[in-house]
Amino acid sequence: MPKWKNSNLLDKTGYSLNGLRCAFISEKAIRNESIGLFIMVLIAVARQTGLWTTTAVFILCLLPITIELINTSAEILIDMRLGPIFREEVKMIKDMLSAAVFLSLCIAYGLSFLLIFRPHI
Repeated sequence: MPKWKNSNLLDKTGYSLNGLRCAFISEKAIRNESIGLFIMVLIAVARQTGLWTTTAVFILCLLPITIELINTSAEILIDMRLGPIFREEVKMIKDMLSAAVFLSLCIAYGLSFLLIFRPHI
């Protein structure tokens, strides 16, 4: 069995952080979504929404980044396996992956705006 399969938690954390670094460097969408996360948290802090709401906004805004990581990984696998040949099925798969990212953006930022700008009673 490969060494990395049975490594300790610290090693596995390093692999995960390396994956985030690679994605941040190679994918503009990951960088944009990270900027979006930063801006939304900054708005929550500026509006003094409180620790729980700011934390909820942070966690919500991690959702699109997570889905984008899955999307990017799947697209890389598809491109590695099938190459540059156009196939309608591949287009459909990539469009559905893109739709998952889009929906996660709508959910995350929509709920974040609701949390940040809800009227305080």
